[in-house]
This record gives sequence, C-alpha cells and structure tokens, in this order.
Amino acid sequence: MKIQNSLAKSTQKLFAAFICAALVVANVCNLAAQAQKAKFPRKVNMKNAVQKNSPESIWVEQTLRSLSLRERIGQMIVVGALGEYKNVASEKFADIKKQIVENKVGGFVFYRGDVLELAAMTNEMQRVSKIPLLMAADFERGLPMQIKSGTSFTHNMGIAAAGNPNDSYQKGQIIAEEMRAIGINWLYGPVSDVLNNPANSMVNVRSYGENPQTVSRFVEAEVRGLRDGGVLSTAKHFPGHGDTPIDSHINTPTINISRERFETVELAPFRAAIAAGLDSFMTAHIALPEITGDNVPASLSPQINRDLIRKELKFDGIITTDSLGMGAIVKNYKGVEGAVRAIKAGADIALLPPDPKGTIDAIEQAVLRGEIPKKQIDDSVRRILRAKYRVGLATKKSVDLAKVNKIVEKPENVKFANELAERSMTLFRNENNVLPLGTKQANNTLFIVVAGDDDPDQGKVFQTAIETRLKNARVMRVDKRTTEKEYEQILTEAGKAGTILVAPFVKRAALKGTIALPETEADFVRKLIDKNKSVAVVAFGSPYQLQQFPEAKVYLAAWAVEDVAQNAAARAIFGETAITGHSPV
Repeated sequence: MKIQNSLAKSTQKLFAAFICAALVVANVCNLAAQAQKAKFPRKVNMKNAVQKNSPESIWVEQTLRSLSLRERIGQMIVVGALGEYKNVASEKFADIKKQIVENKVGGFVFYRGDVLELAAMTNEMQRVSKIPLLMAADFERGLPMQIKSGTSFTHNMGIAAAGNPNDSYQKGQIIAEEMRAIGINWLYGPVSDVLNNPANSMVNVRSYGENPQTVSRFVEAEVRGLRDGGVLSTAKHFPGHGDTPIDSHINTPTINISRERFETVELAPFRAAIAAGLDSFMTAHIALPEITGDNVPASLSPQINRDLIRKELKFDGIITTDSLGMGAIVKNYKGVEGAVRAIKAGADIALLPPDPKGTIDAIEQAVLRGEIPKKQIDDSVRRILRAKYRVGLATKKSVDLAKVNKIVEKPENVKFANELAERSMTLFRNENNVLPLGTKQANNTLFIVVAGDDDPDQGKVFQTAIETRLKNARVMRVDKRTTEKEYEQILTEAGKAGTILVAPFVKRAALKGTIALPETEADFVRKLIDKNKSVAVVAFGSPYQLQQFPEAKVYLAAWAVEDVAQNAAARAIFGETAITGHSPV
C-alpha cells in the first residue's frame, strides 16, 4: 500500500524537501562538529538533551524535517544482515542496498562474518545511506557470540559468580571498543532478566543470576561500561523473561505474577539500568495478565510501552521490540499485524519484521487512517535520531579499517577475559577434596567428554587442554552417535580408573527449548557416578545440569561451553588457578 497524495500535495512536499536539504547542507555539518567534541556522556538528562538551541536538538530537528512520512517510518525499521564478505557490486550486497535506498530503513542487526569484512561493509552501507544507520548486534559476551574474532567472555552468570560488578563494567567497555572499531554502534545487551526459573532455556546463563539486587548491580555496571565505551545499550528482555520455561522464539510465554512481586524482582534491574544512563529497552514477547489484564505480549502492549515504560518509569529512550520473526509473534499474528500493533502500542522500532516493505506500507496506511498519530511517529524518529547523534554519527559514519587489528583482541583485553573466566569457576560440592587433581591422581584419572549437542567439535578445546598437560591422558568421548556397546565399554574402563572426571556440555541456544543434557547421556553420567566412588562432574553450560544427577559428590560449574570457559576449567582442575567463584543461583 502507498500514500495516496494529490499531485499538488506531492509538488509541495518535493519543494519543502528541497528547501530542507539546502538547510541541512548549509548548517548541519558545523553544528554536529561542535557537539561531538565532548566524550560520550555517561548519563543523559533527557530534558536537557532536547533543549531547542542545543546542537543535538538542531541536528535532530533539521534531519527530521528533511524526511518524508515514509522515510520517517523507515527509520523505525531495523532489518537483518549477514556480515560475511560481499562485493559491493554483488547481488548479495544489492539486497542490503535495497533496504537502505528503497525502504530507507533506520538500521541493521548483524550475524556471522568477521571483523575486517564487517567493518568494510558497514562503511559502504553508511556511505550509501542518506541518514546515518544504527548498526546493532547481539554481542552479549563479546564479538565472538556472532562473528569469528573478538575478545570472548564467559556468560553473565559466570561473571556474577566471579563476584565483582566492576568486571561487568570493564567487559562493557571492551565490547564497546571492539564494536566501534568495526562500525557497530548499538549492543542488544545487557540481558537484565532475573533468572528465577531453572527450566528457562532462553535466558539461563545469559542472566546475572536469581537475586534481583545482584542482577541490578551487574546490569548497572555494564550499562555504564557500554556508555563510556561509546555504544548504545539495551536492557532486555523487558519486562523480564526469567520466570518461564517457554522460549518466545517458539511461542508466547505467560508469566503469572503479582504486581508486588513484579516490582521487587523483575523491574529492579531495569530501574537500575535507567539510573545508569540506559539508551534503549527491548520488549519481550511475553504475556503478563496479572499486570496488564490481558494476554497480549509485552512487545505489543500499550500498558507496557506507554503506561509502564513512558509514564511510570519515565524512560524517554528508544523502545525496540524483540525480533518480530520469533514464534511468539508469527504464530499468533498474521503478516505485518505484529509490527503494526507494536508501533500502535508505542514501540519506536520494529525489529526484524519478516516483510520490511509490507510493514512500512502498513504503518504508513495506519497513520493516514488516523490509527497512529503522526506526532507519535515524529517523537519516535526524534528518539532514534538523538541516539544516532550521541554515538557520533552526525559527523563520522565510517571507521578506519587500518585500526581494526589494533583494537580488536588487544592482548590485555583477552588476558582480562581469560582471568575473569578463571575467577568464575565455582565448586558446588567437593567431597574428599577431589578437585583440584594432584599429579599422581591426574595420571590415574579417566576423562570423559559428554557432548549434549550435535556438534563434533564440542569439548575439543577442553580435551586438547587435558592432553597438553598429561602426556598419557586417557580421554574418551560420548555423543549422539555413541552406540550402546560403546557405552558399555567406557563403563568398564570407568570401573578401573582411580578417579573419573566427566564433563557434560549443553549449549544454550534459541529454538532449542531445553538446557538439559539429553536423557541418554544423563543416564550414562548417573551410571558413572554409581560405578566409581570418586567422580567429579565439570558442567559446561547451565549449572542446573546438577538436577539431572543430584547424587554427584563433586560438582564444578564452568558456566559456558565456549573456548574461554573450557581453558579456564582445565586450569582450575589441574590446580593452576584457584577455584574462587560463588554461585549467583
């Protein structure tokens, strides 16, 4: 659908756009240059930030006036892009260029690729775009969460186990610095959910824990770190996705909690994030009928967006939905309905709508029919433009490719991330002081990697770390392809070993629906524990794996399956580093 304007109105708009463009060329560069001299502010007073005569306000208003209604709506759409190498004349890049030139979207969220190719691509995308683009990514635990290179951190739960919120601040600064180096300016983080449901497969180790005050302290610190590092922060998944076993990538979770509980638990970290200078909220596709009075997902709820976020919390930053391609939306709302309802409810950005052009068309028609006030569109675009201004996009849209390999993976940053993972290692139980392994004990230990996911490389780094330390190490592996006969052979070997160290790996992933070790593998671990009196379980991934083998007498939580956690766990079990973590759950 398109706006139905008369020829006369079109001519007037064209003339107005020409005049605005001339003003922008004449004035904006000088105004923006003045304002970007100061360091990216830690906290922003929204009332002061929008003073009419401030350089920021002037740039925002002049830019807004230069946009047609359709272009303004385009600013409210963020679409996805793969960060892998693309020739700028290729069909692959043409698809991206189409979103910029034709749909005039406000930003992109990136997946896959590597640092140099992504930096080159963001430069070209910014060059093509009339209005600077927000470039976003889910780099919650560092760039390697989505791309090949970058400083890799353990999950938030592990960081909380290390016990110092300053670690979260420093993590935020490092991630921000590496993001800026490759042209990414908006982090979809920190995860601000309080994890109070052990079966939660969507959040789990991404959370800083189950205590609202602990989560609040670490979230507040990360927001400050991101802001001081010069990128936009996002508290997600508002208003709290921690108390449900259902993954909203699959369907709509319903959380039945009282307003009193909601205030003291779920809302606490989000309030802390606002106080720290938060830039945006990401609303979740979860229903809270006791709070809103209906089963509408928070992302589409006026009670959440307008009444709670804007009026009660007095937050005037960006509200973005979670991905509108998730099962909670596409299974319950047809076509572009989910995106339109989100904007009607008060969202500023529709994230990853399955049909970007159709979404823009539908929102445009809703405005023309009077269903969405034009003022609401303008207010949303102002928020988006203010965010772009604050990350320096008014004066500098590109990054220096020659500096990428000087900023990403600085040795001191990698060292900090490794040491943080070491400090996260947490012993829940250690009967008879089995861990750390002494030299003689290690030589008489059978190591067994239990891969819970269909990944041939799962646990390989841990295995290599063991074999590097023990010349004649006995390391065995079970996975989905292990036969019953092979299981029996390993159990026979286990009966001969002095000590058994079993390392189950379970990756948390969207759409997976579980964080549990598959039952076949879990039953094997239980048999190992029954077979030998000296069995140490080192859990990679969710600490709640312990619930599957409660009889384990030695249990170490490594919090993550990633390489940084595997290497830290190896150093811990061999006594090279002290095991000092305290569980936040």
